[in-house]
Order: sequence, then structure tokens, then C-alpha cells
Amino acid sequence: MKKRNAVYVVILALMAVVTGCKEPASLTLANGDQQNLSDYKGQWLVVNYFAEWCAPCLREMPLLNELSQSDGPAVLAVSFDDLSNQALQDLSQRYQLAMPVVAKLAGPWPFESPRALPTTLVLDPKGKLVDTHQGELKPEDIANWQNKYWQKTQL
Repeated sequence: MKKRNAVYVVILALMAVVTGCKEPASLTLANGDQQNLSDYKGQWLVVNYFAEWCAPCLREMPLLNELSQSDGPAVLAVSFDDLSNQALQDLSQRYQLAMPVVAKLAGPWPFESPRALPTTLVLDPKGKLVDTHQGELKPEDIANWQNKYWQKTQL
């Protein structure tokens, strides 16, 4: 009986170690800085997947720039392609991206990598995915999100 209890204790201890060591949802910016999803806790977050070869992605960038400079949510532009940090910094300058450009996401983000571009995701202040938009964003899409989500929290 003592051996069985000891085995249970060891198993429980291992489970505690394994579950306690889960990597946080993190990101690497094009400039090499590291951040976690928890850094955005308490604010709305818009995550936009883009690629330079995607014409609709490039057409919606001015709208995302405007959103990132507003009093609304934080905005991240995530490169769909695996590019070097320098290539992403060059791309950011070439297209005058105002929002941070993400080279890589890691850990348990509340969404999967998209299968179509552009894809834009809205995360609430707790980091939960609340909306997904596939296709080019239009001003009315942003206005709908503002009315539905972040405007309510600013009142």
C-alpha cells in the first residue's frame, strides 16, 4: 500500500511540474524584442496575418495603421512568411507600417495559423479570441468591431 501511495505522489508531482512549465503565448518582433500575450492583458488586441505577395493584405495596411494609432486596440501585424528580422524591418519601412511587425508566434495562442490571407483576429482584454475576419478589411469592419467590442470598454 505504501508503494502504491508513493507512486501516486510521484505521478501527481510530475503532472504538477509538467502543467506548471507550460510555455506562455509569446511573440518575437521583427526588431528581435520578445513579448508575451500577457503583456496585452487588459486591452483589446487585433492580430493581422499578412504577406507581401498578398495584394489585399497590402491594401488593408493603411486601415490597420490608422487603427494602431487610435485610442482603440493594440494592433500586431504577423508575417505569414518565414522572413528574417532584417527582411521584416525592411518590409515594415517600405510599406510604412505603424504597428509592430511580428516575426514569430510561439506557445498556446488562442487561435491557429490561418489558411487564407489576409486574416484578422480580435482578442478581448483577457486574451480570448472573440472574432475572426478572413479577407480584406474595410472601414465598416473596423467600425463594427469598435461598436461591438472596444467602444463598450471605454465608456
